[in-house]
This record gives sequence, structure tokens and C-alpha cells, in this order.
Amino acid sequence: MNNMIHPKSPVLCSNETHIPFGIYDDLIADVDTSYWDKKGLFSKNRRTERKAWIFFGVFSPELIAGLAIVDAGVVATAFSYFYSFKDGIFEEDKITVPFGFGNDFNPNLNSEWKLGNYSIKTVNGKMHLQYLGKYKMYIEAENNTAGFSTVAPSEGSRPFNFTYKNMALPVKVQINNGGVSTYATSGKYGNIDFTKGYPPRETIWNWLSFVGITASEKTIAVNLVDRFNANMENILWLNGEKIVLSDAVFTMQDPMDKTDWIIETKDGILKCHLTPRGARRENLNAVLMKSNFIQPFGTLDGTITIDGKEEAFTAIGVAEDHHALW
Repeated sequence: MNNMIHPKSPVLCSNETHIPFGIYDDLIADVDTSYWDKKGLFSKNRRTERKAWIFFGVFSPELIAGLAIVDAGVVATAFSYFYSFKDGIFEEDKITVPFGFGNDFNPNLNSEWKLGNYSIKTVNGKMHLQYLGKYKMYIEAENNTAGFSTVAPSEGSRPFNFTYKNMALPVKVQINNGGVSTYATSGKYGNIDFTKGYPPRETIWNWLSFVGITASEKTIAVNLVDRFNANMENILWLNGEKIVLSDAVFTMQDPMDKTDWIIETKDGILKCHLTPRGARRENLNAVLMKSNFIQPFGTLDGTITIDGKEEAFTAIGVAEDHHALW
């Protein structure tokens, strides 16, 4: 794998070409995909091939939370969830809407995303995410310049898949669980995944994302993926400094929500295991789109070895086993 992080690029595409495959520093702000979206009859590629989503996760000592809006072309979906470590409460909700976004929806990260009770918008550089359904969730986040973008090969005639990740972002979260209980957290616990592109028709991945602290009180955050985007998303943040990791090895067994996951990287830098506290799962069959996943969440412990020095860490995060046909 190429361990180089290329300098920031201002645009993803220029007419019929895109920037070279690889890892890029920070966010590629202009990810206009109109050239490929309009190649098919009646914007076929936009509906049947292009996918776009924002997922925002919060991994704090008080709670784990997530909110996502997904434009999968023929359908749009959104979900939110939270888990309280204090009382063990887990709540989630989701929505699926056929053709939930219009033919002209060609979003960047700071575009306004709205589906039913879910919304995401950026105002004065701050992201505001909310869900106003059976419970109320408000997330405010600051997106700094410590993230990275990847432009990965897809398959067949599909040109590329773009992803932006950033971790340990300053965040404020408030949750009102139907007037029964309230939850809040703040700190560098926010994590963002913005993806837009043309993933393979059949997409399979394992994923790990966490935020924690090392024995010497350094902030640590990790994003790992296997079997997707040419494994180029594997990055470790140590006090904000990005370190590219090698391929990851995920070892798990059924039931995946009740047994530990063992995850390590082939370069020997990261070794850890996740102890689930619960899990989200989905088995969606929307004719042209199918999504089957389990996403355990919980606590992690492990070690990192950098320049021959090993250090222990503890963390909060999620893992995922996902199989999509879209």
C-alpha cells in the first residue's frame, strides 16, 4: 500500500477526469460528480450507481451516538441511535424513502441534507445535526483540518469512490429521550464519514472506528476498513497527527454482538479488541438495494507500537460487518 498522504486538492473532478487514486490531506471540498451522473439515460448513473452519505458518530465516556443521512439513488435512508453507559439505555430510529432526494442533488459536505425528521447543515463553519422524532438529538461539531480524503478505484465502468474521514472533533451533544431522561456530552469525541461516489454493485466491508486515550494521556483515534476502498482508509490519529496504517485483520465470531472482536494491522502498529455493549443491525431489502449489517459498539483496549515503543490505550467505538447490494 502507498503510505503517502498527498497534499490537499481543491477539486475531485475536472470535466471527464478525476484526480489520481490515493490519500489526500484534509477535505476535498468540491466533489461535483455531474459529468458521471448524467452519462446514463435519464440520469441513470445518479440513481443506480452513485451513492452519497454523511455519518456522524460520537464516542464518549458518557454515551455513544450516531446520526446518518444516506442518498442511495433509488432510495434514501436515515438513522439515529444512542447508548448511555450510565443506565444501559439504547434507542434508535430510522426511515427509508424511495427517491428521497431529487435528480439534481449533488452534495458537498456543507450542503444541506434533510430527510424526514433528520437534518444536517453547516453554519459559520459548524456542523449542526439533529433528529426530532421519538426522542430529540442535537449535535454541534467543529470540523478542523486534521482529516483526510481518499479517492479509491471501483469496478467495471464505475469510475471511483470518494471518502472523507475526520476523528476526535470537538462536539456538543444533547439528547432528550421523550421527556423521560436527558443525556449530554462534550469534548473531542466526534467522528465524521462523508462518502460520495460509485462503489461496486456488491460491496462488503469490515470497519472499526474509535476515540480514546493512551497510557501517557495522548488522544488516540483510529479509522480502519478492510475489503473496501482499496484499504486506503486506515489512519491513526495520535494527538492530531495522522499515521497511515497497513491492511487490517478482523477476527470475530457469532454472535458478533456478544463476543469480542480482535482487530490488528499487519504492520504491527495496532492491536486491540472490542468488547460489545450492544449493537445496531439492519436487514434492508428495497428491491434494487439490499443492506445487511451488524454494528457492535462498546469499549476497546489494546496497544500501539510506534518507532519500536509500545503503549497501551483504552477507547470507545464501533465495529461493523456489512454486505450491501446497490
